[in-house]
Amino acid sequence: MMKTVKTRGASMLARLRAKMTTMYATMKSRAFKNKMVSKTRTGAITIIRSFIIFGLCFVVIYPILQMIVASISNLRDLNDPLVIWVPRSISFDTINIAANAINYFSALRNTFIMSTGVMLITVFSTSLAGYAFARLRFKGITVLFIFVVFTIVVPPQTIAMPLFMLFNVLGLTSTFWPLFILAFTGMGIKAGIFIFIFTQVFRNLPKELEEAALIDGCGIVRTFWQVMLPNAKPAIVTVMLFAFVWQWNDVFYSQLLISTQFLDLLSLNITEIAPRLTYILYRLGIDQTVAEGMARNPLIVGTIANTAALLMLFPLLVGYLFVQRLFVESVERVGIVG
Repeated sequence: MMKTVKTRGASMLARLRAKMTTMYATMKSRAFKNKMVSKTRTGAITIIRSFIIFGLCFVVIYPILQMIVASISNLRDLNDPLVIWVPRSISFDTINIAANAINYFSALRNTFIMSTGVMLITVFSTSLAGYAFARLRFKGITVLFIFVVFTIVVPPQTIAMPLFMLFNVLGLTSTFWPLFILAFTGMGIKAGIFIFIFTQVFRNLPKELEEAALIDGCGIVRTFWQVMLPNAKPAIVTVMLFAFVWQWNDVFYSQLLISTQFLDLLSLNITEIAPRLTYILYRLGIDQTVAEGMARNPLIVGTIANTAALLMLFPLLVGYLFVQRLFVESVERVGIVG
């Protein structure tokens, strides 16, 4: 009897062990399959993501690389179908012609002065407006803020004629003053976005900062200048960089309110390359007949214009190398706070 019980117990234990072993093998097999599926899915997502990023980078970088290669190529190689990426001879004639065509150094100085002035005035005016919308309460503030946001989507062409007529009557055209006045009144390039950024930043700052400043005897202006503005450094950096770059590259307002006859600006001089090219080539010592032929060649004109655009972007690229970390940090912090 005892032997029978022991035999049955051993048999049941053996079957249980076999069942547990089978279950463990099945679970291990499923885990391995799930792991392989997860790795395959992760690998596929990585490949697709890399392909998309590579495609986007190719679309952006390819024209720039082509412009750089064309700018250091001999002008004779432009019409050679065998020359695509590697020029037969390195030449800086195209860069020299482009620099002379846009009066590079004079235009660079004027553009820097204009962009810096507009940047500083824009930061001052938009930060004041943003603080007013965030902290001050008065009737109609919501309606005014809606109008400010609405200016973001309104094309500047709709107010181009009234602006020109106003500044022309005041005798301020062909100077920097129209752009400075527009920046001071919060009507500069994308000023609505800057006001919105400052408004969101100031709204999310602790009210205890203002209350402590008021207890210490600070007024609204002093509270804004000494307490609130220093705590909005990320927004200040973001607005400064965007305002400078957008004004640097601006063509619409500069062409509307400033004439190249009185002020050299990089963005304006690039638009005047085609009609001035014959004179520039003749001034550089090229025969007039050859110069006229080159000026009628759209490939040569386009290459010189692209080279001038690279010269215009070069200071921005150099400056970005120094402020890249600060710019990324400021944009991230503005996004978190706003």
